[in-house]
Amino acid sequence: MVALSLFSMARFTTFTEYSDQVDHTNSVIKKIMKTELHLRDIDRGERGYMLTKDTMYVRFVNNAIDSIYSLIGQISAITSDNPDQIRNMALVKGSAAIRIAAVRQNLVYIDTARSMTPSKYYYDSRELMKEFSSRLNGTLTIENKLLQERFKNEQFYEKLTSRTLIYLLVIFCAVTLILFFIMIKELRGRMRYQQQLQAKIIDLRRSHDELKEIAYAASHDLQEPLRKIQVFTNMLVYKKDTVTDDEHTLTLSRINSSAGRMQSLISDLMSLTSLIKIGEEKKPVDLNRTLQFILIDIDDRIKDKHASIDIQSLPVIDGYGHQLSILFKALLDNSLKFTKDNVTPVLTISCEIATGKELININPNLSEKKFYRIVCADNGIGFENQFITKMFRIFQRLHNEDSEYEGKGIGLAICQRIMANHEGYVIADGKPMAGAEFRLFFPVEA
Repeated sequence: MVALSLFSMARFTTFTEYSDQVDHTNSVIKKIMKTELHLRDIDRGERGYMLTKDTMYVRFVNNAIDSIYSLIGQISAITSDNPDQIRNMALVKGSAAIRIAAVRQNLVYIDTARSMTPSKYYYDSRELMKEFSSRLNGTLTIENKLLQERFKNEQFYEKLTSRTLIYLLVIFCAVTLILFFIMIKELRGRMRYQQQLQAKIIDLRRSHDELKEIAYAASHDLQEPLRKIQVFTNMLVYKKDTVTDDEHTLTLSRINSSAGRMQSLISDLMSLTSLIKIGEEKKPVDLNRTLQFILIDIDDRIKDKHASIDIQSLPVIDGYGHQLSILFKALLDNSLKFTKDNVTPVLTISCEIATGKELININPNLSEKKFYRIVCADNGIGFENQFITKMFRIFQRLHNEDSEYEGKGIGLAICQRIMANHEGYVIADGKPMAGAEFRLFFPVEA
């Protein structure tokens, strides 16, 4: 379409050029014919003065001479691009000068002569008039020839331009119809996709409702049998009966411990599912005050680990206070849990405003947005970065159950869920036996 448009513009431009040339040639021809008329005016004025000696004819002749010189100058200017006309106009100027000189000589002779007989100057001027008229006719012939050629080209390009415009209009209509049908097809496809998406959303809501029912069953129906198992095993453990030996007591204790662990896992799972649906509104939360309450709550663990905790100035953000308390408590518990032997645990929490360049791998559109970047770092046992994805999954632990490090593998999953509720992001970075670092990105409100 662009190529056709450019082609049409080129044809129209050429047509315009030839049209201008035709107008230019017509203008030259009109000026040549005016020059011929003024030449005849000179002849009539000359003869009128010879018959009447009325000076009015002299003024008439002088005006005609001035007009001839002016027209010759104009013709020379507008035909300066044609070498043939340049030569012809040089001859025309010479003939005009000679013809006008002979007329003036004849007028002078008429003023002094007493006889009415035409003088030699008159006959000379008549011959010079024919010569001058012949030169003008030669110029006129050239222009008429140019006019025919240019008019022919003008008509050709006029037809060509008209056809090109018609073809272009037809092609534009055809392309428009094709694009219209493509748009209709795409629109129908999008409508089908929208219907499929709507069906998926309905299925997703149904699945979500089923998960809620499962979670409800896990929190109520499953915990009740577990509590009864624990009660009955405790009754058997502490029952004064000679039949119950130490081996049976150990077995019952393990059953009781496993039931308690399962109950704890179910409780943590309920905590995670409860974070999916939020019924409260965000409020300004002072993270400094939140951390103060958390430190009071875990003071015994801090003293037991002889840990050093350095908390720098933290911002006030719009969020859910209870969830933020769970978030930072889980991170601090994590740091106090995975410490190195014979090394004083050192935990630092700092904050600064930064862009989301570190989040490009998550979403490239976040690179220029501003965030509160809160860094929670420790000098614990750390971890291999290849296990980062595994760390944030539910019930995924980097250590087996027989490891000296406790944990159920749900704390970091809860942290990630809380950050998602705050439209934020969490990134982990660690080195084996060199500590771990968790970077929290909270969006800076406009």
